[in-house]
Amino acid sequence: MDILPLLNNRGWASLAQRLALAALLFLGFAATPVKAQGDVEGKNVSAVVIRFAGSASVDEARLRSFISMREGEAYSTEKSNNDIGSLYQSGLINDVRVLAEPDGNSIRVIYEVTTRGTIVAVGFAGNTIFSDQKLAKETKLKVGGALSDEAILSARRNLETYYRGYGYPDVTITHRTQPSETGQGEDLIFIIEEGGKNEIRKIRFEGNNTYDSRTLRKQMKVKEKGWFSWISKSGRFEVEQLDQDVEAVLDYYRTRGYLRASSPGARRDPVGDGRVDLVIPINEGEKYTVEGVGFGRMTVFKPEELYPALTLNSGDGYSSKKMRDDIKMIRSYYGSRGYADALVTPDIKDAGPNKVTIFYKITEGSRYSVGRVNIEGNTKTKDKVIRREMPLKPGDPFNSVELETAKSRLEGLGYFSSVDVDAQPGRGGYRDINVLVEERRTGSVSAGIGFSSIDSIVGFVNLEQSNFDIMNPWSFTGGGQRFAANLRLGSERSDFSVSLVEPWFMDRQLALGGELFYKDSQYYSDFYEQTNAGAEVFIRKPLGEKSSIRLGYRLENVSVDLDPAVASLSKKSVANGGPPSLLLQDDGDFLRSALAANFVYDSRDATIETRKGEKIDIGATLAGTGLGGDVDIFGLTLTGQKYWNLRWDSVLSVNGELAFVDATDGNVPVFDRLFLGGGRTLRGFEFRDVGPRDPVTGEVVGGQSLGFLSAEYTVPIIDNVRAAVFYDLGFVNADSWDLSASDLYHDIGVGVRLKLPISPVPIALDYAFPIESPDPVADNGGQFNFYLNYEY
Repeated sequence: MDILPLLNNRGWASLAQRLALAALLFLGFAATPVKAQGDVEGKNVSAVVIRFAGSASVDEARLRSFISMREGEAYSTEKSNNDIGSLYQSGLINDVRVLAEPDGNSIRVIYEVTTRGTIVAVGFAGNTIFSDQKLAKETKLKVGGALSDEAILSARRNLETYYRGYGYPDVTITHRTQPSETGQGEDLIFIIEEGGKNEIRKIRFEGNNTYDSRTLRKQMKVKEKGWFSWISKSGRFEVEQLDQDVEAVLDYYRTRGYLRASSPGARRDPVGDGRVDLVIPINEGEKYTVEGVGFGRMTVFKPEELYPALTLNSGDGYSSKKMRDDIKMIRSYYGSRGYADALVTPDIKDAGPNKVTIFYKITEGSRYSVGRVNIEGNTKTKDKVIRREMPLKPGDPFNSVELETAKSRLEGLGYFSSVDVDAQPGRGGYRDINVLVEERRTGSVSAGIGFSSIDSIVGFVNLEQSNFDIMNPWSFTGGGQRFAANLRLGSERSDFSVSLVEPWFMDRQLALGGELFYKDSQYYSDFYEQTNAGAEVFIRKPLGEKSSIRLGYRLENVSVDLDPAVASLSKKSVANGGPPSLLLQDDGDFLRSALAANFVYDSRDATIETRKGEKIDIGATLAGTGLGGDVDIFGLTLTGQKYWNLRWDSVLSVNGELAFVDATDGNVPVFDRLFLGGGRTLRGFEFRDVGPRDPVTGEVVGGQSLGFLSAEYTVPIIDNVRAAVFYDLGFVNADSWDLSASDLYHDIGVGVRLKLPISPVPIALDYAFPIESPDPVADNGGQFNFYLNYEY
């Protein structure tokens, strides 16, 4: 057994000893202050001080999160005893005393603590599969961290998860400590019993007559070992997960009327070489229908107010899922009106052969208001960043539904690895809200080489911080702002941008953002190179949970550098009695000054791997000399996306767009005209190769009216891999406000969506071919598209 040095520490008491001591404290044997507690009860607290007896191995701010006593409040013996209990239960201290010192007519309250020590070294015994160095990394123990029960138990769980992930479901891990050779603390030793390796060859069911085994296996997270197990991790399982999967299979039955479905649990049948077959016996029972639904005694509401919202009604087939949904609805109905303790208990009784009645017994409780909002765990993020996401403020009527809203909002920030929002009894008719978060890394620096079918090979460097704080120099984190800097260099492009967004400008729910950008694009055309350089500033105001309006101003210099060959070809065309090139009027530099407004409604369940919901974006753009530029255009766009999550987690999506651009005075330049073709549009055609063409060069120069519609259906193949089939159609017309579909392009194709560990977003691989092309030049046969940031 090797010991791996990690940290420094002092000794620690066992969990049982500390719990016993805490119990004695609550029974009345708490440490007595300098003065008798009766002498200081009710006196004003001028300061709350933490004093360390010995070395300080725990951050003071972390200890304060367990102390409820506050400066300016009246001293309370009950509160100090509660604080003592909280500190002991934190697992961070060995001893604590509460002292009171006179401070004029007030008192200073001192929490004198002896903290747990830090680990000097960590070691392992019994491990044969993985090295000590590898296991030490998996514990995620931090150098200098306190030797707390929480840290030790977390490390044990991490090790168990690691072993089980490699097919050792029966691993057990315990620990012990021993004095360190340094004399400064203790060594932590993990004792590992690895157990045998089990890989799942087959999952079989016995007694399933109504549903086939394939259907039941779909309900399980544990999977059979497959060809792509190195990606999907199939064939591995944990005992706890298997128990949950058996219950999920039974719930599948119960949701479909089989109220009495049961199973004695899964068994493992060895088949050699460390492989097993999982066998799950099923007793299906009979299928039940609901004879009637009723309510117990209610004083706050009437049954007639709840009946319309029920999903499980008389005459329906019994469904455990619908019953759970109805219980949640009833509790939310009460909770949204301040009845935080409302309890709903279903009473299911037989009502004849294969029939049941459901009787909801409701314990209504009392109505509450919001007391204090306590926030813990935010070591980087400012309190105000969290509080502004809370829909409930002190003094508001308590609403339990809003607790879920608060949790969802905080998780949506992406700042925390875990978020817990709950309520506990406060003083009188109040409920205090406790928010516990665990910070995660919110900044990233990435560099690499990418490739797409549009702009070839690209090297990139990205710097992002989603929890930026421009007012916090050197650290620059914790303020809830979003900062990004991106550099792209390739054979067909050179891009740079830097942006900053403040989502709560002046502490109001109003986002203010800005961007500086430079973009040199050679992949737009073989006949010209386009460069955009400038800045944008915008504001965005939510109009509800799902909609918002955005107003922006963009000032940029647009340079179109035309190939000299175009002028030569144009002269020849004119000399032969033909027309000049349309591209000639777009050659040169333009100053584009534009205002844009967008209304967005977005009810999608996710922004990348969308499975249900819809998004509508209506936008208008006005650029003109009246705004200081020399480009005069007006543009209007309408885009929409709709998603349906169908059987077997398949997804059907429909995407559409209508767009128009018109010149308010003169010509619409090529950089404002409309194109189709390539990834995300008409995938059976080359990039920007659908639209009106230049009569001289044959190059697509874009139109002023566009219509596009796409339908796609994806199905899961294995974890993180989906297959897709799709159909696209669209048109690009030369004139503005022209919805004629006489020149309609169609394509059909297949694809694969990959979610790889190296990429935070899915990668799309598509192959499509035209089935109708009014312009024969645009039909170049099947097209392959490869791109990132695919949204399905």
